[in-house]
Amino acid sequence: MNWLLNISTHGSDLEIAGPEWSEAVSLLRRTGMDGFELYPAGAYDCTAIPKEIVGGVHLRFFVMLRQIWQNDREGLLRMFGSEQTVRHYYSGVNREAVISCYRSQLELAARFNVPYVVFHPVHYELEYVFNWQPPWGWRETVDLSTEIINEVVRDTPYDGWILFENLWWPGNFRLDSTDEIDRLLSKVRWPKCGIVLDTAHILNKNQELRTEEEAIAFLLRQVERLGDYRQLIKAVHLSKSLSGEAAKAGFANADPFCGAHDFWQRFSIALRHVRDLDRHEPFSHSMLGELFDLIEPDNVVFELAFSSLDEWIGKIEQQQRALQRFFPECRIKENLY
Repeated sequence: MNWLLNISTHGSDLEIAGPEWSEAVSLLRRTGMDGFELYPAGAYDCTAIPKEIVGGVHLRFFVMLRQIWQNDREGLLRMFGSEQTVRHYYSGVNREAVISCYRSQLELAARFNVPYVVFHPVHYELEYVFNWQPPWGWRETVDLSTEIINEVVRDTPYDGWILFENLWWPGNFRLDSTDEIDRLLSKVRWPKCGIVLDTAHILNKNQELRTEEEAIAFLLRQVERLGDYRQLIKAVHLSKSLSGEAAKAGFANADPFCGAHDFWQRFSIALRHVRDLDRHEPFSHSMLGELFDLIEPDNVVFELAFSSLDEWIGKIEQQQRALQRFFPECRIKENLY
């Protein structure tokens, strides 16, 4: 297995990565990890990143895709308020913006020669972020997502794996049943398809989890239910999220946007709530190792939230301790805490 860390080209991550990514390279040596799963964002020139440290690419997470894909101008204006805001969000006003974005990121993946990219089969809108009651089902989302992927890969130099990541919102790809996987794979026209198992997203589905032991037991049951489909799990996003109370507070909030109508205000409020739900914390219990008795992914990404290098190292090493049988020689430095 390759053991990776998540990193983006957002400004805060670039500061930690250091000049010419020197701190990022040093971090890998310091922690014994193999590389990074890269989330390219903004206009950053990714050719500045040392090729040998990139192990995978996470494609853009647009979240809201149906209206732009269907060139539904009225729907876009209803959601975003103005064509200028639509253009700002997507870098365009029709499906060509989405195609262009994903094709350019697949070209980047090809230049880095990464074995996999990550794609979210998703469509969600701000008004359902708190109440989890969208008026569509997962089949519609899967069909939309496969239509997008099929168009994007029609012209690409990339030839690696496309891995589909689970989310927690109803009406999306949640891995609640193998029917979701069957429908998705039957419609995607790409020879190398698999799954990214996001452990925190599995946990976010259950608002009754209170302890890490309960969380891991639930995770193991959910993965075991997949049966032979577990062989499709080629990568894992490994982190913990115990956020049931935050989810319940969202369900009970009759006016979560506090009357705001401006798209960016509403987006900011929704984003704060999503971060409250999806916490990207490290596991610490050795029971976590049982997950890898059920699956044999090629890549495991420690997908953690951090605001400083020291915080990041502490969380990495906490999760390495939980998986110590996989890190028999990992560099655990007590003086870093």
